[in-house]
Amino acid sequence: MTSLDTLTIARDRGLGLEAHRVLRCLERSLSFDRYEPVDAGAMARMLEMRPQAISRALRVLIERGIIARGAPIGRAGTFRFEGSVAALPVCGVDAVLRSAQEADLERLTRAGGFTAAYGRDELRRDIAAGRCWVLVAEGAIIGHLAIRKDPSIEMSYLLARLQVDRRYRRLGLAKRLLVAMERSLDGNRIHAYCAVSDPEFLKFLIDAGFTLSGYVKGRDERETRLFFGKTAAASAEIGLPRTALAG
Repeated sequence: MTSLDTLTIARDRGLGLEAHRVLRCLERSLSFDRYEPVDAGAMARMLEMRPQAISRALRVLIERGIIARGAPIGRAGTFRFEGSVAALPVCGVDAVLRSAQEADLERLTRAGGFTAAYGRDELRRDIAAGRCWVLVAEGAIIGHLAIRKDPSIEMSYLLARLQVDRRYRRLGLAKRLLVAMERSLDGNRIHAYCAVSDPEFLKFLIDAGFTLSGYVKGRDERETRLFFGKTAAASAEIGLPRTALAG
């Protein structure tokens, strides 16, 4: 039986009071595995809210990835909880860190996040070259990091992918991946790009010891990318300051 990650939801300042009230009401009727009908009119009467406020709250909950809308049944809408807001089974995570294998490729591909410059084939090559690490908990990959050789600079690598399942963030898992990478590439130069519109990743890089080296101007200010670098060290410190990305 899956339950909501109520702590993460409570920390979401973008929800607002209306959405929180509607969510508390939905907890009685919705599940994670099937769509259930919701009588918005009855909910409005029970909560003493205007129907427009109920519709607005439902839209917010959908946009925040807490509920999903299904096919209507008559005049009633149907909804279910999204798996991404399921509570973790425990507060801590006993995750195993290892090098990625070819058999992991499909699961990593489903995680998405590819770009035109770095896709599935590039990830396969980095896995084969031993340049990808994964964190596994209860048989599932919950985080991974991949680097690629930088052909323009000798003994230099680019941070190509760094992802942690949103349900397992703020637990220091991205730091563990970064430390594994640094120990493997001790003495080599590591570079990373960060969009100016991504303050969480920017803070993570700075906390991890990356220093600003330059920038690549985009079509507008939000598309501008900052360029960071650092020298990998086998003695990399795990206890970095916590960030929103890595925790």
